[in-house]
Amino acid sequence: MARRFAGVLGPLAMACVVIHGVMHAAPADDILLRAWLSLWGFAMLGVLVGSIAERAVRESVEQRLRGELAARLGRSEPAAVPADNKA
Repeated sequence: MARRFAGVLGPLAMACVVIHGVMHAAPADDILLRAWLSLWGFAMLGVLVGSIAERAVRESVEQRLRGELAARLGRSEPAAVPADNKA
């Protein structure tokens, strides 16, 4: 998920900077430098946001599975899942 966020946010930011630069008739080298920096900056931001989102989804699914497992076994508390089973 982190790679997907980076792969979307980086190029999107780059395209926005290029369009903004062209609309304001900025010098080409200035546009390209800002576009390149925005590509990398927003790609790193995408990696961070994607990692957080992936972890949140994984923990949510794990918690739901624990609850369903506990319900099937007739327990009131969630079943313990070993922490070393993370992929």
